[in-house]
Amino acid sequence: LSLACGSRSTGWPYSMERRRLVSALVAACAVELVSGWKTKVVGNTEYPMRWSVPINDTEGTSLEGLGAGLSWAVEPGFGLKMKDLFRENNYRLFGNDFITAESLNDAVQRAMFAWSNNHKYITFFNVTDKCHKENKGADCSVAEVYIRADNGAEKYGWVPVKVFHETGGSTVLTTAGQSLNAKEITRAEVVFFMDHPVEQPDFPKGIQCYYQDETFCEPFQTLQQDFDFKLMIEIVCFVVWALAFLMALKRVIEYVLAYLNKGWTGITQTARTHAAHILYSYLIMLTLIFPPAFYWVAVHPCFLCYSFEALAVGAIGQVLGFQYVDSGEGTNQRSTKPMDEDVCESAHKHAEDGPADPLSILTAPDVYNANYCLTQSDLDGLYHLYPLCKGAKKIAGCMRSKTNLGYLRVLIAFGVPFLVVSIIVFIAVAMLRRVEQKASEDIKKRLAISAFTSAAAQKGASKPKRQFSLFGGRMAGASNGGGHQNGGSPNGAARNGGGLVAGRG
Repeated sequence: LSLACGSRSTGWPYSMERRRLVSALVAACAVELVSGWKTKVVGNTEYPMRWSVPINDTEGTSLEGLGAGLSWAVEPGFGLKMKDLFRENNYRLFGNDFITAESLNDAVQRAMFAWSNNHKYITFFNVTDKCHKENKGADCSVAEVYIRADNGAEKYGWVPVKVFHETGGSTVLTTAGQSLNAKEITRAEVVFFMDHPVEQPDFPKGIQCYYQDETFCEPFQTLQQDFDFKLMIEIVCFVVWALAFLMALKRVIEYVLAYLNKGWTGITQTARTHAAHILYSYLIMLTLIFPPAFYWVAVHPCFLCYSFEALAVGAIGQVLGFQYVDSGEGTNQRSTKPMDEDVCESAHKHAEDGPADPLSILTAPDVYNANYCLTQSDLDGLYHLYPLCKGAKKIAGCMRSKTNLGYLRVLIAFGVPFLVVSIIVFIAVAMLRRVEQKASEDIKKRLAISAFTSAAAQKGASKPKRQFSLFGGRMAGASNGGGHQNGGSPNGAARNGGGLVAGRG
């Protein structure tokens, strides 16, 4: 507990989960150290505006205010307007959106559940279908909370979301049964803006952007609060890419020099040398593509766009009557005593001015804030605006939705370069093998021709030559005499020294 209390004052860095635990521990060890919340007093009333429990509803059947819960609806086409503003939909799978109208409605319901889960008298129920049948838009008669998307953020200082209230009367009945002089909220409208003042990287000019997977971006946001994590990621990605670029440039220079020295033969020889180190070449191409893809596809949206669910949770808090704790209007308050039976009937007497809670879900919209869970000060503010005599929680509950879309972006950032590099390497290796095969076939042909020529030459050299006489006759033996012997006939044969001579005249 001493570490918990000390960490709030010294600024000791800790993770988002530990921050929430610290906030709860601080509430247990020293309530006065808990930072405050902010509400809004309207008109000449004494207490902040809020939704009222139905007055004179003895049978408990009234649907007004907190009776039976707050009815809500989204405009027709809300999802169609908003889904193209999500960076996840820049990488559609077979034409299918990762963020759909249904997933946005689910995110809105989770934002409402973040508050209703911590208070038994605050509930919400959906009347969207009934409003669509009425076809009156924001003037739907059955919706107390209406949610829509529109342009016009410039009028309100380029905020991504704005909440408008309608109030009435001057008396409200609290959830603890007390009647207070305060304005009653009768209707609220939540507007998510689609326009943005400047052009953003890889995003059209003037278009707002959001993301939905807070569980992926939240660790980055937590580290960003302790040091410039975004700059560190940029430096690491650039250094890795620069090294890969230099190695690739070295390879290109080697090919150019080989071509200048030996032409295409030199390029082929260089390719053979590089083929012997194919994994090295593969690594160069992968690191040349992956760092930029990882930064722009997976990490950059966490620092460029707004967390839709965090904005929605903060907007529902404003619907209930809270204001941004870091706004210039009003004064922040903090609890001096935990909510119980002694505090609920006079909750306003157990609150005092205090500093704003920098971790509150009710801080002004910021791209570096992905928190969508109530902090201890948010919970205390909820119980002081809507007191509970029994059932008050000591630690705020939070439901996390793990859509894993951030990890899907990482998979895309790694999978696409991996696939591209694999295809390039496969084509290069296939072409090199084809060249090598053709060269091998040419060598085999030349060797075959050379062997055939050599064999023919050897065969001609070893065959005996035939001899013929000057008169066309073939010599059958050796003769020391010639022509006819004395007294011999032209066709006769004569022995002369043991030799046989045949003559034809």
